[in-house]
Amino acid sequence: MSHRHARRPLLELAAALVLAGCATSPPSRLHLLAVEPLGPLPGAERRPPRVLGVGPLEVVDYLGRPEIVGRRGRTSLVLAEFDRWGERFEVMLGRVLRESLARLLATDAVIELPSDREVQPDWRIAVELLRFEAQDGVEVELEARWSILGRVGDRPLRLERTHLREPVEPGPGMEPVVAAMSRALGALARTLAEAVLAEERTHAARRPSPARPSGR
Repeated sequence: MSHRHARRPLLELAAALVLAGCATSPPSRLHLLAVEPLGPLPGAERRPPRVLGVGPLEVVDYLGRPEIVGRRGRTSLVLAEFDRWGERFEVMLGRVLRESLARLLATDAVIELPSDREVQPDWRIAVELLRFEAQDGVEVELEARWSILGRVGDRPLRLERTHLREPVEPGPGMEPVVAAMSRALGALARTLAEAVLAEERTHAARRPSPARPSGR
């Protein structure tokens, strides 16, 4: 038997094993963070329309990957091999956060920063996401450092840190984890929106009142 004919069964066996492995691997499941059904905050609809810029939005490196990341104990990360994000994590995070802020502040004037638009935002929110994953599959933890800046200058008007926990409800698969992450992100958006409204009220109180005409 020639070497060429001897190798053929081995090649056919290798191909069969590859095909068998592909046939038994489960398909990837794609997930998206959802915008929570948030209503306008009290007083949001009465304020004058102002432009809010969101960005830069920074995310720790281990979260910027296709697989959904969990945490086991204090130092171990777990990847859901077949549960992945349906779009790039940073893009999805920014989109959901901006839409949540728009709903809470009852405005469509929420833009992504940096931007090539000529619109100059009245308020700017910068967010650094330090942690955002399920802890032992029981609860989602979100930790973020954020700041609010005015129209001009780079000195923050507020610089704070928010730590949130959201329980994961019982259920099959990763859907309960993603739902808890969506609720946690909605809670962060509410914190940010309340801070913007507080700055807006402070700014309005400092604004000089229009001069009254004299009685002459």
